[in-house]
Amino acid sequence: MAKRNKRKFKALYLRRITQLIVLTGIILIPLYSQNPLSWSPSRIVLGHLPPPRVSPVTGDTWVFSFKNFTLIHPLAFLDQLVSTKAVYVPLLSALVIPLAITLILGRVFCSWLCPMGFIFEMNQRINTLLKGIGLNLNFKIKDYSLIIFAILLVTGFFFALPILSIFDPPHLLGREFMFLFTHQEISITGGLFILLILLLEAFTVKRLWCKRLCPSGGGLSLLGSKRILHIQMDSEACTGCESCNEACPYDLKPMGLAEGKDIDWFKCDNCGLCRDVCPTSALSYQLGRRKTSMNKT
Repeated sequence: MAKRNKRKFKALYLRRITQLIVLTGIILIPLYSQNPLSWSPSRIVLGHLPPPRVSPVTGDTWVFSFKNFTLIHPLAFLDQLVSTKAVYVPLLSALVIPLAITLILGRVFCSWLCPMGFIFEMNQRINTLLKGIGLNLNFKIKDYSLIIFAILLVTGFFFALPILSIFDPPHLLGREFMFLFTHQEISITGGLFILLILLLEAFTVKRLWCKRLCPSGGGLSLLGSKRILHIQMDSEACTGCESCNEACPYDLKPMGLAEGKDIDWFKCDNCGLCRDVCPTSALSYQLGRRKTSMNKT
């Protein structure tokens, strides 16, 4: 009989909190800096808006600043480095914390902080609904994220453009909110790009962008490939119900860990969904050397 381990917390609830905090920040930062509460309808019609408020908080998921404290996404730093062929020294200190998190915990930005990841997860419900009425086209597609990542970096190098940022949905979302509150407009290209991803994921494969196409996800997977935080399986507690396999957004089949098999750790973003749905709590987060199973050497 499988033993039942004690569950300490649900990762999903904590992820939702962090995702919503970031999404709220992306909306409120440009909203606050533009001081919209002092807008009056008559002035807006005439095109007269109050001057921007001096805000101590600026940025989005690509670069974030609070007074003199700055954080930069590891791929934003790489994007700047490749496009300018120079290192802006002040950004090195801003890189330390985000890079350390990625190296130690893996691509947790994708599952725990990305506001578009939250939106894409909500979009899965539409995919399920469309599939139920026969309007969903499911198909197999190879993982092109690293290829797209490499192409964008090479293009940015030769054309001196930070092109990786153009194809980063969370940064695009932050930029669109900034455009909305500063110029009262939405970029057609940025808005359509995000809409296209949502439609593709709704009518085709769940989480298609995150699983197979996202260049930022591919880059973060590279940086976090040697991380020390992993999902671990207690094979004695596993009942073989396959709930974890069904829950995994990347189709990694974590139940195989109980049988001594390995999974594609490169793609795993430590979202914890497999862990949360396990009825016997056989899956857990572990720090240290990766093992296939807690009961196997």
